[in-house]
Amino acid sequence: MRALRLISLFVAMQASSLVSAFDLTLNPVLTLDPVKRTVTIVPEKPTDVIRYTLNGKDPDFSAGVYLAPIDLPEGGTVKAAAFEGNKLVGKVSTLPIQFDGSNGPKNTARVPLTQNRDWKSYDWVVRHDQILALNKPGAMQADVVFIGDSITHFWSGEPKAKRVAGKDSWEKWIAPHHPINLGYGWDRTENVLWRLRHGEVAGLKPKAYVVLIGTNNLSGINNVEDTVEGVAEVCREIRRQSPQAKILLLAILPRGAKPDATRQRVTDANKLLKAQAPQVADAFVDVTDKLVETDGSILKETMGDYLHPTNKGYEVMGAAIDAQLKAWSL
Repeated sequence: MRALRLISLFVAMQASSLVSAFDLTLNPVLTLDPVKRTVTIVPEKPTDVIRYTLNGKDPDFSAGVYLAPIDLPEGGTVKAAAFEGNKLVGKVSTLPIQFDGSNGPKNTARVPLTQNRDWKSYDWVVRHDQILALNKPGAMQADVVFIGDSITHFWSGEPKAKRVAGKDSWEKWIAPHHPINLGYGWDRTENVLWRLRHGEVAGLKPKAYVVLIGTNNLSGINNVEDTVEGVAEVCREIRRQSPQAKILLLAILPRGAKPDATRQRVTDANKLLKAQAPQVADAFVDVTDKLVETDGSILKETMGDYLHPTNKGYEVMGAAIDAQLKAWSL
């Protein structure tokens, strides 16, 4: 294996940065810009696909592809490795960074990051490229931008998904509003933030956004408070980029056949979201009561896997979204 070196940077400017020394056999090369507080990854070969993590775990095929310098204002640990297909090649490079005595971000739900967790269903990078093509000026009319995870991704609309679960309800309630679907399977708030900050809405002039995100953060990754802050940061980022647009924030959908600890986390998160909504959104809509039976159960007819809506479940969502958009004369 060709020998590589990582030049460690030590800079003191209001912050002290710590960059580790590396084994000469490691690849790719990670370098820190201590002023911008970003990390750049350079592959050993230009054709290498680099996957990286920020949570201290070695990257596997579910880790996102490195596409742009990594923004780490609070420090953290970057791990990166080259992949051929789904196989790791070479070794993992590690770069721990410390600023102002902090070992890393207090809330990972707010740190932009790519992902590849749903690789069996779709290619995250390909979908990103499709959306960049659609949002170029003149490519399409998008009055309403839908932001979310697989629940949004698999509904319907452009860009087309391999799996479509609610085409009829989409055509009935959503299509007349000239939407674009920026839902990605398995996305968390940090993945949405990466997309928003890397051009996915740059060419659009929407009248409204519909935001539904956070359920994947609550799946043992983030606590309720951090998840809600991640959702709020998504809304704030939208406001920064599209100050003219309305923001409709949807409550996180209930999940699980019957009430359990996960369902309770969703309920707790929605209480906090409702309280924060006036500061980060123009409207907050919760359709939980229309998806859950009186005994607390969820029917397969409404949510086929007790997480993703069927067309019947999407009918409930579509009607509520349509009503709010019309209330805004959209």
